[in-house]
Amino acid sequence: MIPDKAGNAELVIRHAHVLDPRAGLDGVMDVRLTEGRVSEVGENLRGTRKLDADGLHLFPGFVDVHAHWRTPGREDEETIESGSASAAAGGFTGVVMMPNTDPIVDSPVIVSGLMRRIEKESRVRARVSAALHVGLRGERLTEMRLLKEAGAFCVSDDGLGTASAGVLRNGMTYARSAGLPLILHCEDHTLATGVVHDGVAASLAGIPGSPASAEDVATAMALILAAETGAKTHVTHVSTALSAALVAFFKDRADVTADTTPHHLTLTDDLVSTLEGLYRVNPPLRPDAEREGVGDALRTGVLDFVATDHAPHASEEKELPLEEAAPGFLGHETAFAAIYTELVMTGKLTLPRLVEAMSCAPGGWVGEGGSVTVGEPADLALVDLSEKWTVDAGTMISRSSNSPYLGKTLTGRVVGTIVGGEMVYDRTGAKLGTRG
Repeated sequence: MIPDKAGNAELVIRHAHVLDPRAGLDGVMDVRLTEGRVSEVGENLRGTRKLDADGLHLFPGFVDVHAHWRTPGREDEETIESGSASAAAGGFTGVVMMPNTDPIVDSPVIVSGLMRRIEKESRVRARVSAALHVGLRGERLTEMRLLKEAGAFCVSDDGLGTASAGVLRNGMTYARSAGLPLILHCEDHTLATGVVHDGVAASLAGIPGSPASAEDVATAMALILAAETGAKTHVTHVSTALSAALVAFFKDRADVTADTTPHHLTLTDDLVSTLEGLYRVNPPLRPDAEREGVGDALRTGVLDFVATDHAPHASEEKELPLEEAAPGFLGHETAFAAIYTELVMTGKLTLPRLVEAMSCAPGGWVGEGGSVTVGEPADLALVDLSEKWTVDAGTMISRSSNSPYLGKTLTGRVVGTIVGGEMVYDRTGAKLGTRG
């Protein structure tokens, strides 16, 4: 569904505040889009179509390296069409789909089938992550070269992690030889025996907890093996200060990047006291000290990206006691606003650093997007930083509604998303097509 750039008419976005930290752009200017790419950035530009963006910010489109669109197998929760529409509503122009679907994305035929569906159904640039091991069971490695030939962008163990150091080391070696990056879910299941963070909140609520060390031990193992094998390794959803510190230590010792999520940056395990299944997530929400440590790591660039871990669930899976509920939150539609409201507006994070973490850095990692420079794909997000809005289940575009921000008022909202030069999400109210 992404428009063919050869058929795109010219579009000039006028009077937007363009912010692209990597390109050094930060000011009101015009941007011309031609045949799906940025063709000019300047002042007083003219074109066959124009979009008046006065009062809006224009960012490189956000890129989410970690999302669950539940296809194949759980299309009742999300489809490629609804997931990509939800992503577009959040300003995302690129997404990496995780493999823990039903069936698991562990064979070339499943990868190629997803690639065909993406071509027909996705509003944004979606990439397929295949499974690191068959069935994500942590035993036999997948045929990574064949998966890459079928269209896989990377391999991942997300959802379960890899318990065996030997399997993970062999997987890294194979992935490197196949030219595939790895996205790793770092969790030691011999320690992660609870459903929330093992701390004061869990004790007061009487709910079994898992210690932060469940993440830290697995993160250390992954980073050590990444340094040894040379595999391009991305550690996802970092939620503890120690794991972030471990990433910092290995930055110049391994080809490693890492992300954290909006919810680990803005929420704490105090929500455990509600006993609501809505607030179960993996890794779990942490105490404020951990949240602050992770936020500092994002601010200083130790953590490279923000990734949503967008995880739709049917209502019957979340409307359960916390111990029984399925773990995971929606993320696409609230990611920017949640962080902007809680961190940027409070002075804990700068807006350029947030754009770097949501757009430029992950765009560079996937190899496309994340820039408003001439010649780059015209993948852009228009944002009204002044708009206040309340997160409402009835207006979510996702097929699911399990957002931890339901009922919260956030500031900053995406009003338009452009992929390949064409609007794939539009709340601007603009009438395109006027020459001027």
